[in-house]
Amino acid sequence: MGDLFTTDLLNWLGDHRQWLGWCLFLIAMLESLAIAGLLVPGVVLLVAVTAMAGAWGMPLLSAMGWAFAGAVVGDLLSFTLGRLFHQDIRRLSLFQRHPQWIARGEAFFRRYGVLSIILGRFVGPIRPIIPMIAGMLDMPIGRFVLVNLASALAWAPIYVIPGYLAGHATRWQVPAYFWHQAFGLLAAVAGIAALVFFCIWKQERWSGLAATGACLIGLIALSFARPWLGVLDSTLATWIEHLTHQPYPILRLFGPLANSGFTWLLGLLLLSGLALCGGKRHCLLLGLAALFNLAAGIALQLPGEYLSMSTSLTMLICLLISCSRAFSLWVRMLWIAAALPAIIAITAGLLGNQTAALLYLLASGLTIAMACLFSLWLMERAGPLRSIPPRMIGILMLLPLLTALLSLSGLHQLQPLTDLM
Repeated sequence: MGDLFTTDLLNWLGDHRQWLGWCLFLIAMLESLAIAGLLVPGVVLLVAVTAMAGAWGMPLLSAMGWAFAGAVVGDLLSFTLGRLFHQDIRRLSLFQRHPQWIARGEAFFRRYGVLSIILGRFVGPIRPIIPMIAGMLDMPIGRFVLVNLASALAWAPIYVIPGYLAGHATRWQVPAYFWHQAFGLLAAVAGIAALVFFCIWKQERWSGLAATGACLIGLIALSFARPWLGVLDSTLATWIEHLTHQPYPILRLFGPLANSGFTWLLGLLLLSGLALCGGKRHCLLLGLAALFNLAAGIALQLPGEYLSMSTSLTMLICLLISCSRAFSLWVRMLWIAAALPAIIAITAGLLGNQTAALLYLLASGLTIAMACLFSLWLMERAGPLRSIPPRMIGILMLLPLLTALLSLSGLHQLQPLTDLM
């Protein structure tokens, strides 16, 4: 029945393109709405409709805006439902047949509190339940609205961009051998990612070192494969340049985030914040990872802007690692996934400054992973890292946002990191 509903909706939308934005809004709302989100195949519909948006030329920011608005409204409606009916919701026939849905959502909310609303957006079965649980348990309205907006900002790019880019790519010419190289590279990246995740999932003393070795193997393989990936590299560079410079010039505003001044300021603020929290070992983790990343990038002869970008992202991921130490492995993975909007913004700043190079981007990603994994492995050899006090996590997570605002306001013109290198 879900497949029939999806097919009929997409066929109707093909004949009524003027409703595309509202359709994105409604799908995002239903996908986040209590009860409805459990029944409607929201993710499948959202990917299909965002692919249509990309193929039909809807601006990317418009697509993300419609999805963001729908997600916010859906969570607000779910919260209101819980606030109005409280425990009477358990009497609904759907929840009487599946009482475990509310039980799991309530346990998740009681364990993670405010963070459960952010994390819940990315956890399939409980995604539409958490806002309703927050209302049932009388979470303050103002706090919920702020967290709802922040989580939707992280959710929209993650769910919109992949389908949009896939649809947008159908409008461009594809040269010979492009798909052979693309699928070969995708398979290799997926294999390395699976090996890294397996090593981390084992959670043994050797896990970090083995995962670092897997990234190093990928980096060596990438250097050998470079001569055979020329068609893919040049084609993607043309596509990305088209995306960043022609239809969406607003992305150039993120240029300062790939600047060495942003990297330098981010490092100073994060180290100061961690030191004030009493996290001396966390400061050491961040410093070691940044130095390893710089050393690897210089050895690989990465351009200066790629080096700044990768160092900034290395420090952000180390911050997430430090703040999520008290949670389970799966929740820590969600914390890393929640950094995607920041990764997109900093990468957009890089692409707005110079022509994209796929191999440089992949090399940067591998050096980031190597630096974080190896530094964490070194730190944990002396004992497990203690968790950051919960009351300080919110303050630390605001520091990257403060750094971005200062950089975008013009402070990025300071370039001490470039001068040092």
